[in-house]
Amino acid sequence: MHFRRSIGFLILCVFGFHNNCHAWWDGGHKAIAVIAYEKLTAEERAWVMGMMEAHPTKAELFEGPLREELGTGEISPETRAKWFFAQASVWSDLIRKREGYPNSQAINAKYHHSGWHYTDLAVFPDERARQELKQHDVPPPMDWTPGMAEPQDGFNSMHTLGRVIHELGDPAVSATDKAVNLCWLFHCLGDTHQPCHCAQLFVPKKLEDGDRGGNRILVLGIKRANPELDADVLHYFWDSLWNGEKNGLKEIEERIFPLKADAALWQRAEAAAQITDPRVWLKEGHALAAKYVYSPALLQRLASVQPRKNPGQGKPEDVLMLSLSTLTMDAYIRDARFISRQQIVTAGVRLAEVLRQCIAASKR
Repeated sequence: MHFRRSIGFLILCVFGFHNNCHAWWDGGHKAIAVIAYEKLTAEERAWVMGMMEAHPTKAELFEGPLREELGTGEISPETRAKWFFAQASVWSDLIRKREGYPNSQAINAKYHHSGWHYTDLAVFPDERARQELKQHDVPPPMDWTPGMAEPQDGFNSMHTLGRVIHELGDPAVSATDKAVNLCWLFHCLGDTHQPCHCAQLFVPKKLEDGDRGGNRILVLGIKRANPELDADVLHYFWDSLWNGEKNGLKEIEERIFPLKADAALWQRAEAAAQITDPRVWLKEGHALAAKYVYSPALLQRLASVQPRKNPGQGKPEDVLMLSLSTLTMDAYIRDARFISRQQIVTAGVRLAEVLRQCIAASKR
């Protein structure tokens, strides 16, 4: 999740917004994991589950929630494995919380890393803005090498993906550590296919220190796109695109099923899955953000609004509010849903391919 603590707290306090802070939210992440599960062979699934059985939070965040969702009756090994895949994809968000599950404070303190969920590349409304704020037009460090110490400002999603992919293929890494790495792989790969986790907008005199991946832009009325979305924050809208009222395994499978009839959708995903370099995925997400998240219509309206001051705390440029006409809003939502559809399937197929590569590397 690309939620930044300071601005998130401010928004929640001042506007009373929704507090569901999951990137892609549960629905999107779980859909990606289930697609990957269905692309793997029985042997490949067994390798993943062999690692997950050693997960250090298995009791608190897997076995307990599994029974809560599926009941105490008999659960088939296939259903259990598929559920574990889905749960692994949201584990990195679940551990953000310091309450609500057993040993939550200790688990949060040991495993939570907010910066690992995203890597921002700059977007500018035009070339003039790029030149004026050229100090931001520099990509962050992304390369990870074995033994590399985490810098003071933390790793980003590119560092994290590089590390966990390497360690999943390393026979010397313990099954316990690999189980945690699997959760970060599932989650960060999914995050990198949500365009708001790949970019942030910089606007002179309005968003000079960036919009935090859409967290500082409010598009009034966009929450009508999803009944579960009760805030008009742009980032929340993109996160919510695959969420429903319920996001259990049954609902996720039902949501994926209609996609299977679109052969062209899967052909594009299969072709894209041959690209397994996370930095390429990041560039793809950045390009989608520049074209669709920060669409020409949105940027045009943004040019006419002024920063909203928040009383009592924060900077005077914390939030920008804008509105779109009904037709423009409908087109924006339609485009976002189309993009999310392709990104979810592509991410699922890519996750399966990366898992295959990790399995092969572990057997060398």
